[in-house]
Amino acid sequence: MKKKFKGIWFYGLSGSGKTYISKAISKKIVDSVIVDGDNVRKLISYDLGYSRKSREIQIKRILGICRIIIESKKIPIASSVYFNRELSLMCKKVGILPIKIDRKNFNKVIKKHKTYKNKKNVVGKDISYSKFQTMLLVNDNTSNFKKKIKILLKKI
Repeated sequence: MKKKFKGIWFYGLSGSGKTYISKAISKKIVDSVIVDGDNVRKLISYDLGYSRKSREIQIKRILGICRIIIESKKIPIASSVYFNRELSLMCKKVGILPIKIDRKNFNKVIKKHKTYKNKKNVVGKDISYSKFQTMLLVNDNTSNFKKKIKILLKKI
């Protein structure tokens, strides 16, 4: 069976479940490589801040890493907080499926999550997503979310 997509890119607010789903899916996909935006920021993009402009540079770097992985005949599973229309179009050109992860009852997460406390340039607080359409997965933190992951795997 030929794969429909060469990679996946999860995006969504901090605490939405991007890392969780990336790890779950990587266990099911042979030859997958996780490209976590937090790790890229720590190891490659340490020169960047958190402004919209820095975030746009960061996601282009993640895309570049994904393209190297695809050229190596592996499957990238990327994740980032920030995402935009331009990147959505670029992902589709190289065969990466962009998927937004929303968290049900996110207001409860925001109250406890360190990212949202007294900081500036936070996606979802100071920085919003531009308008564009991608697939959406809602993390309700139940076994229902795991079922949605299994359905997603059939599309890849």
